[in-house]
Amino acid sequence: MQTPRLKILSVSIPVPDGQILAGTLIEPAQPNGVSVQINAATGVARRYYESFAAFLAGRGFTVLAFDYRGIGGSPQSPGAPLPRMLDWGRRDIPAAADFLSRHAPGHRRAMVCHSFGGQMLGLMPQAGEIDAVLAIASQHGYWRNWSRRHQLRLLLSWYVAFPAVVGLIDRIPGWWLGGQPLPGAIARDWRRWCCSPHYLVDDDGVPLRPYNHAVRARMRMISFADDHDFGPKKGVDRLMGYYPNAAIERLHVAPRDWGLQRIGHFGFFKRDMPQQCWAAQADWLLQAAAPATATASAGAGGAQNLKAG
Repeated sequence: MQTPRLKILSVSIPVPDGQILAGTLIEPAQPNGVSVQINAATGVARRYYESFAAFLAGRGFTVLAFDYRGIGGSPQSPGAPLPRMLDWGRRDIPAAADFLSRHAPGHRRAMVCHSFGGQMLGLMPQAGEIDAVLAIASQHGYWRNWSRRHQLRLLLSWYVAFPAVVGLIDRIPGWWLGGQPLPGAIARDWRRWCCSPHYLVDDDGVPLRPYNHAVRARMRMISFADDHDFGPKKGVDRLMGYYPNAAIERLHVAPRDWGLQRIGHFGFFKRDMPQQCWAAQADWLLQAAAPATATASAGAGGAQNLKAG
């Protein structure tokens, strides 16, 4: 992935509770004044996003990809608490944002969020400082947001299979989800959320929305018509309500709209994604983060619904 035009660094990101996160920082030859933080999906290591990160850096963005605690290159640090999924949102994502802000002071701030990564913005104390968000297949994960055909499978997973497996081996194997193994405490958080109609809740089932109203970024939320297992359209639509003061542009894309046979939940970030598809989103990120438009605000109910962009 290394090219003469890009500077690619392995970095360590400190979290105030003692955890250290592994990150990859990619610096462009000619910075465009916008820094991009990539918030990963559940159980997906940062290396999965590095091709897209390098593409963005080639367009002038300073880009940080990182592993949440308990995932990839971020095992539990000595003395740090056991990894929780909730801590990915309220500790790890904010720590990565602070790291990138220190590294690139004065830059406009953008985020590329995949699935879970787009659900956590309202847990960040810096939520009001984000200028632009590109959310790829980020959804409200309550199991009834899926089609009836998928609800039976999810009912069995969340109420039978997950409790049995986590109770037996205190983790979810990586092959189950197609990513990294999930430690038991993380898996239990995820199950509790997906079984709640409020989705993101604390240990007592109380909804967590501490900074959601502070998010005033321009957001582009994309779902894919063939993403049936992880990011159904209804789930992505429901997540829009989490950010009532953001200026949301909503795209639902069929693979044929982009000249593809399939995209699914993970296809957008694969290195064989046509670069014109990546380029369109990079152009949008740069324009959305520009000072003249960054303060635009509109309710989720006024979002635009488009097929492609």
